[in-house]
Amino acid sequence: MLETGMMNNVLLGKVGPADLSVGAYNILRLDKMGALVVTDDYKAKALDGRLFYSYCAARATSVPATAQIGNIVHNPPGSGVNLVLGLWTIQIQVTSATTLGITLGYAVQATAPTTVTAADATGCTKFNGGAPQAKAYAIGTVITAPTPVMNLVHNTAAINTVGVDQVGGDFKGVWVCPPGYLVALSAITAAVATAGMTSTLVWEEVPV
Repeated sequence: MLETGMMNNVLLGKVGPADLSVGAYNILRLDKMGALVVTDDYKAKALDGRLFYSYCAARATSVPATAQIGNIVHNPPGSGVNLVLGLWTIQIQVTSATTLGITLGYAVQATAPTTVTAADATGCTKFNGGAPQAKAYAIGTVITAPTPVMNLVHNTAAINTVGVDQVGGDFKGVWVCPPGYLVALSAITAAVATAGMTSTLVWEEVPV
């Protein structure tokens, strides 16, 4: 229900997110500056400490495989959160003429990946925020090879000698990684060369 001010009959709001069930009522939401939040934008999520990132620098990136190399984000069983995918950036920086592009993929992963190398950096986009429930890796052995669901970058021989400028985009919450799943960036056709790709994935952790 909407709350009404006692003295001036204005509608009051609440600062911060609300964990609501379907069909629940809620008062208006405000940011910390008193502005009405009409969409769940990145600023509000970041200030609330709900956005996290995985950064993998100068890494080879494999085609989808059980011995996966690339930017891998695993949502452990029992984490209590869904990973809602947001921003991404990719730069292919070493000659990789047989790599046709980069894809986003997913796989069921009910246990922690093994033989892992941690991502070069991971954490909250609010730099003094908490640690994510998800785990981020640059290398990991997984149960099944990721299934590609979206092509992100096209790489051709015509530009292989200088690589490709950094490209990026926004998944806009279309892809959701539930507990017991992972998402990963993989090469198309052939692996990216050694130390050939730098990438970032950003996600929001939302209670299940």
